[in-house]
Amino acid sequence: LAPKQIDCIGMVGTGIQARYQLQFLKEVTECRKLLIYGRTPEHVDDFSADCVSNGWMVEVAQSANELLDQCGLIVTTTTSREAILGKDCYQTKKIKKQHITCIGADAPGKMELDVNLVTSASLLVADSLLQTQERGEYEMAIKQGLVAVDDVIEIGKLVIDKREKPSIINEEGLSIFDSSGVAVQDCIIANMVYTSLMKS
Repeated sequence: LAPKQIDCIGMVGTGIQARYQLQFLKEVTECRKLLIYGRTPEHVDDFSADCVSNGWMVEVAQSANELLDQCGLIVTTTTSREAILGKDCYQTKKIKKQHITCIGADAPGKMELDVNLVTSASLLVADSLLQTQERGEYEMAIKQGLVAVDDVIEIGKLVIDKREKPSIINEEGLSIFDSSGVAVQDCIIANMVYTSLMKS
């Protein structure tokens, strides 16, 4: 879902999940330029120092929306119950292709994206259509009638459809993937990791 060429990665949040996401991203992109936004200055400082020691070139944003102006890929990892990203602005036009992966909103009432940002996306993806109606980044937009459940595609279906129709993923615009957490997926992944470790 992310752009093929990523010049800067944006990270909203400075906790353990943010650290894990960067660890995973190192395996799939060569980009090492990182723009961080966090709400607690002490945590931002600690996180920045950790990132630098792990090979990232770090800058700190004064507002979350700076990430929309500068980053082709953004990851949100907070436990916020109010919009952090996209408040008082719409999708930037400075970046041709942009993707946001949302990790933090894993319970009813949590949200990191403003509904206007959600509605400006050309592709909305979730790990579970059932869950996306009651939790996650699309919950509020669906309840307000701004987004229909049919406007969202499950990640598994997207993977299958992409094989048959690669153009389903646009070369331009904003895509959002909202991961609210699916227990059965966690179990399968844990089993795969365990099996791999046992073989090695």
